[in-house]
Amino acid sequence: MEQIIQTFSESFKRSVVDQVNNGLISKEEARHRYGIKSKSGILLWQRNYQKYGRCSLNLPIDTLLLKPKKQLLAAPSLSDATLLARIKELERQLEDEQLRSEAYNKMIDIAERNLNIPIRKKSNTK
Repeated sequence: MEQIIQTFSESFKRSVVDQVNNGLISKEEARHRYGIKSKSGILLWQRNYQKYGRCSLNLPIDTLLLKPKKQLLAAPSLSDATLLARIKELERQLEDEQLRSEAYNKMIDIAERNLNIPIRKKSNTK
């Protein structure tokens, strides 16, 4: 069975998305009314329109337009004490990970020496 790929113009897609977003018709009604076979097509058009400002991502346009608009979020105002506590916590976590890494390296060295098994990959191999 051959699949038929439907293609719609950007203006048609935008018109359908506007009608659905304004509550004039539901997605399912739009599918039936306009003969759109894809069950998730309108949802994808809506997401692309929200994220990129257009419904079709395959149009030859400037790639700068496709980058999602960054939402300006107000930076949470944290007190100096909170930030210093966070830094201390992260430094402690880093120290723990460094110790863990060193312990793993020692275990590998001991296993290679006592069991005569090459565990580490040799750097000059292909």
